[in-house]
Amino acid sequence: MERKFVSLFFAAIAVLFVTSAVKPSDKASFKMIMDLLRIPQTPERFKIGNNEVDYKGHDLQVLKFNWHNCGSSQDPVKVKNVTLVPDPIKLPGEVKTGFTAQFLTNVDSPLKAAVVIKKKVLFAWIEVPCVDNVGSCTYGDICSMIPGDPTDPCPPPLSTYNIPCHCPFREGNYTLPASTFELPSVGGLPSWLEEGDYQVEATLSSNNTRLACYRAELSLTK
Repeated sequence: MERKFVSLFFAAIAVLFVTSAVKPSDKASFKMIMDLLRIPQTPERFKIGNNEVDYKGHDLQVLKFNWHNCGSSQDPVKVKNVTLVPDPIKLPGEVKTGFTAQFLTNVDSPLKAAVVIKKKVLFAWIEVPCVDNVGSCTYGDICSMIPGDPTDPCPPPLSTYNIPCHCPFREGNYTLPASTFELPSVGGLPSWLEEGDYQVEATLSSNNTRLACYRAELSLTK
């Protein structure tokens, strides 16, 4: 057990060194980061009490799905009561999710979204670079990225509960009871999106005014 801990310790030091040294223009470092992200990682919850290093009390643990407000109580878009099962999420498979949302103002184009995705590798969170518009990317206007014509009806279950899927999103209250959605197989997802723990943070803004910021920690498994 002691030898295993020492090996993990030095591996973690190597991970931290690589992530702190990486530069956007450094192709070799970028490749190292992507290679690390592609390594399947056992979700932390499965390590506890299973002859692995006990991370109990470690502030980087992800033992269940968590949802946090990383903005302000004054932000005009408020999302609450988010549910997600199964936990961890299985790929491929189905997820059942629900939420309540309150829009204190109309939200229209341009709707900017700054997304930061991190994957847990050993003791460190590694930020996933933006590759082919997937990863830690900033989207200038997600309204323009929503497929279909704004006049097209929204698919169920969104249409069932009168939840809009195109801009503008009108001021009001919206509730989606726990509803089922299909997730693609790993073959249809980026190569870095493998088994492990993830942190996702999204900040929405319009005309330099923040509308909302939320962060989630979740796990994926096969």
